[in-house]
Amino acid sequence: MNAVATVNAVVHAMPAAPFLAAQRRHFLGSVALPTAAMLILPWMLPVMQHAGWATALLLSMWFLVGGVGVSVGLHRHFSHRSFEAAPWLRWLLGAFGSMAAQGPVVYWVSLHRMHHAAGDQPGDPHSPRVSAHPGKSRLLAAIHGHIGWVLEHDVPKPTRYARELIADPLVRRLNNAYPLFVAAGLLLPAAVGWMALGGWDGAVFGAFWGGVVRIALGHHVIWAINSVCHLPGQRSHDTTDGSANVAWLSLISWGESWHNNHHAHPVRARFGEGWQQPDIGWWVVQAFVAAGWARLRAT
Repeated sequence: MNAVATVNAVVHAMPAAPFLAAQRRHFLGSVALPTAAMLILPWMLPVMQHAGWATALLLSMWFLVGGVGVSVGLHRHFSHRSFEAAPWLRWLLGAFGSMAAQGPVVYWVSLHRMHHAAGDQPGDPHSPRVSAHPGKSRLLAAIHGHIGWVLEHDVPKPTRYARELIADPLVRRLNNAYPLFVAAGLLLPAAVGWMALGGWDGAVFGAFWGGVVRIALGHHVIWAINSVCHLPGQRSHDTTDGSANVAWLSLISWGESWHNNHHAHPVRARFGEGWQQPDIGWWVVQAFVAAGWARLRAT
């Protein structure tokens, strides 16, 4: 039995309840605890030292994990295959994307492709629109679209949405190593803190800012794309879903918030249209292409 058939048999035999239980445990570890830790920030800031190091750790990990890993890697490369990349670059994109603690590569891609397939209709796992949640109020639908979906959504079947990825040995290795990459996303800034500031205090400081805070902020930015960018807003293209472009989210989301543009041209690696729509993820892809490490599929 080949890899696709094996995974197919496992996934179709898997009931939804254990999956949802595992998803709730993942939510507790990767979302609830980091968010709770951030609640102490107002009390830390008046007495905090090394603010410059905190900013540097947060921004550098934010760029590597959120910008390169999630926006360029998980979204534009693995989900939409907007560009081809050298094997070593694919591995780095998958590794950095996994450090975001938003789920293994195959799960992330399957869920995202399911979202595009349903497009604000029943079956869209994180739509904030009432059209996708018959019987829910607008408020409850919006809450579901931002955070409620994490606790309860349809099981994304990788054999339907990510068949080519589960047959890819490199992606399977990335998928299996997901817990190690999440741990690395905490240990890397901890090591920087240890070396820069000295001792365990420096390591905890680094892990907190470059790991815990970065994970919590990264989740809410991506969730804002799912929720805010699917509420009524500016639309440059007439798509069948409710996607919108949201300018104020563009820089902190690496260009992901030009979401109506993306839904109109999902295979295109460029989300921003013109200089007035900054798209950091696209600039990174352009740099990869210029270096000869990647090749665009569509422009």
